Amino acid sequence: MDDLRLSLRLLRAFMVAVDSGSITGAATELNVAPSAVAAAIDRVEDEFGAALVVRARARGITATPAGRALAARIRPLIEDYSSVMKEGYTLGQGLQGILHIGYYAPVAPAFLPRILQEMANDNPDLRFNLQECDNITAQTGLLNGTLDVALFAGDEVLAGVETRPLLDLPPYVLAPQGHAICQLERPGISDLKDSPLVLLDLPVAGAYVRGLLRTAGIVPQIVATASSVEMVRSLVGAGVGLAVLNMRPRTSVSYGGDPLVAVPLAAGTALHLVSGRAEGAPRRIVQAFQDRLHSWFGLAEAQDLITR
Repeated sequence: MDDLRLSLRLLRAFMVAVDSGSITGAATELNVAPSAVAAAIDRVEDEFGAALVVRARARGITATPAGRALAARIRPLIEDYSSVMKEGYTLGQGLQGILHIGYYAPVAPAFLPRILQEMANDNPDLRFNLQECDNITAQTGLLNGTLDVALFAGDEVLAGVETRPLLDLPPYVLAPQGHAICQLERPGISDLKDSPLVLLDLPVAGAYVRGLLRTAGIVPQIVATASSVEMVRSLVGAGVGLAVLNMRPRTSVSYGGDPLVAVPLAAGTALHLVSGRAEGAPRRIVQAFQDRLHSWFGLAEAQDLITR
C-alpha cells in the first residue's frame, strides 16, 4: 500500500474544516475555494472508506467521532511539518544552530578556538561540536552528513568532497633544547639516521614520516610511538628521542615543562592542510565559518604554525 497517497495539503484542509465546522470558513482561512475544501474532505473519506463528517446545509459540517479522532492525529503531523520547514529555512539563511566540525590537524587547538569565539561573539545562537578524527573519518562524516566542515591534511580526497587549500606544511625536527641537531644550520633527513625517533602514529602523519625516511634510505630507530602531538612533544622534551612534525603549537614548552626547539629540515615534501565540505550549496553557517577560517590563514600569524 502507498502510504503517501494523501498529501499534507489535503489533510490540512480536512483538519481546518473539522476545527471550523464550516467548509466556507475553512476555505477563507486557507485562502482557497470552498469547492477545494469539499473535494479534500471527499478525498480523505474515500481514502479511509468512512464517513468522517456530517454535512448540513444550514449548520455547516459536524465531524463524526472517527472524523474528530483523525483530525486530532493530523494536527501534530501538520505542526511537525511546519516546524521542520521553519528549521529547514533556518539552515539556509541563519547563523544559528550547531556547526559540526571535524579536524585532523594536530595543532588545531592553536587556532580554531579563536576563530570560533569570534563567530560566537557575532552570533550568540550559534553552537559548536568539534570532533578530532583522521582524514578518512573526517571526509566520510562530510559525505554522510554527520560533519558540516572538516580540516585535514594530505592529498587523498574522496569523491563528493570539495576542498579549499589552507596552508602548506613543511617538515621540521622537534628536539629538546641543547640537542646537537639544533646546532646544524640546515639539517636534512639523513641527519636523523643514528637518532632515536618518536613517531606521531596517526594515519597520515605516521605514513608521511616513514615515507620521508624511506626515501632517504634510512632505517628508523623508532623508540616510541604516540597518537597525540602533546605526548610526542613531551617524550621529545624528556629526551626520549627526536620527532619529525609539520605543524607546531604557539608554545615552545611541553606539557612536562621541558623547552623544545623546532628545527627546519632542508628538504622534504610538504603536507597540504585543507578545509573540506560536501559538494553542493553549503549552509550559510558553513560558508561563514570557512570564510573566517581562510581569512585567518591569510594572516601573518598563521605562519607561526609552521617552521621554514
